[in-house]
Amino acid sequence: MTVCIQITPYVCNYPALSSITFRELSSRTEVILQPLLYLLKSKSSVNKLMETHSDEVFLTKFCDLGAAYRDSGDEAKAQLLEAAVQRARTESPRDPATALGFFGALVLTFLKQGQWNAAADLGVHVVDARTTLLGAGHPSTMTSMSNLASAYWGQGRWAEAIRLNVSVMDARRRTLGEEHPLTLTSMSNLASAYLNQGQWEEAQRLQLRLVEIQTRVLGEDDPSTLTSIGNLAATYDALGRYDDAERLEKQVIEQSIRILGDEDDSTLTRKSNLATTYYEQGRLAEAEKLQLDVMKRRVKSLGSQHPLTLASMANLATTYRELDRLNEAEDLETQVVEMSKSVLGDDHPQTLMAADNLASTYYCQGRLEDAARLRKSTMETMRAALGEKHPLTLTATANVGLIYQSQGRSKEAEALTLQALKSMQQALGEEHPHTLTIMANLSTIYQSQGRWRDAEKVAEKTVRGRQKVLGKHHPNTLGAMEDLVRICRVQAADRRMR
Repeated sequence: MTVCIQITPYVCNYPALSSITFRELSSRTEVILQPLLYLLKSKSSVNKLMETHSDEVFLTKFCDLGAAYRDSGDEAKAQLLEAAVQRARTESPRDPATALGFFGALVLTFLKQGQWNAAADLGVHVVDARTTLLGAGHPSTMTSMSNLASAYWGQGRWAEAIRLNVSVMDARRRTLGEEHPLTLTSMSNLASAYLNQGQWEEAQRLQLRLVEIQTRVLGEDDPSTLTSIGNLAATYDALGRYDDAERLEKQVIEQSIRILGDEDDSTLTRKSNLATTYYEQGRLAEAEKLQLDVMKRRVKSLGSQHPLTLASMANLATTYRELDRLNEAEDLETQVVEMSKSVLGDDHPQTLMAADNLASTYYCQGRLEDAARLRKSTMETMRAALGEKHPLTLTATANVGLIYQSQGRSKEAEALTLQALKSMQQALGEEHPHTLTIMANLSTIYQSQGRWRDAEKVAEKTVRGRQKVLGKHHPNTLGAMEDLVRICRVQAADRRMR
């Protein structure tokens, strides 16, 4: 059985997150920001220059950036920048803190519109400037660092997001206390970064604490509390605790619909996560129904190229594959890969997951050469971008091993699969569903090598694990049981022949 990566954007306490890559404009943004950086060298120089209205220098440069966006066909971004410049001119900021506020607000706007790279490009300069003028511990500096971490989160730079979020959370705990809303936001953001980095136990520890505090301080119907409950459910799903995930997801969806509405982005994300849980439980018809509904709503509200929409398309395609609707899966996944490369970049984790999913469909179609080429490239990029021990990298590694097995490269397949299995056992535990899937793959390899006793031992362990974790009637459990029966029949026939 192929290990399939299910793309799921988890609810987090960030402003409507996603990512857009502006490769051709990145260098121009850097140049345009240089006058601002010069102004921020010292407070006295800022005041002096602003008194002579030299802020027009960098405001004009932002107008130039807007023109560049318009030339590239991005009218919405051009209008956004022009509006920000007009506001700065109208209100005539007379001090550096106020001037920085406009650019900090622009970073937040980029985040809300899902433009991760633009937010990161501008955000890093706002952090540097506020650190110089106000100090690293100033509340405004902390806010800028938190927003920059949000941009890194959207770019898939989770290790950097964790580093920044830890710094902000620790500082806010010291100055504001653990139960202050800003501290709780930092804890939530850090937990979300841990979740995507594959540090699920750390994420769960923070989220349990968050749910306890927010339920007590804010109430169970507060949007922040709902976010934390939704995040905890997503972590349970990642840990293979599907029944716990389903219980929380249904609870938080009911509250979200009542409080936020059926069309709210958070409500849709929680529905998407419930669909993923259904998928993991083998309830494919229920998963498809929810995924199709969420995808249509996101296309309507966010557009077809928004990262959340792309995630919905990818999830639906994965379900199509499991339903053996391979052509529909391929069509959707091809679109997702192409748009993800354009919107997020070739090395973004979501792009890599989409590519690995497409390789899974190629494999199921019998297109082994196409699957091997795409999957090996994805695995190597994941190793470089995420690290060799990241769960997504381990899944991709196991999938490459599966293709090698189908190509008759049995020894290479065994070596890769054993490597992935050992690391997955260390990272997730021996009874995690992904670990059990790799064990099933190893049993298949042993069967092809004629090592029936070894195959039986691994298959028995797989059946026991899946019965315990997934239940006796889950499709994966039934598949493992059928595999074990087949192995036993082969061995029985072999004994009779002897």
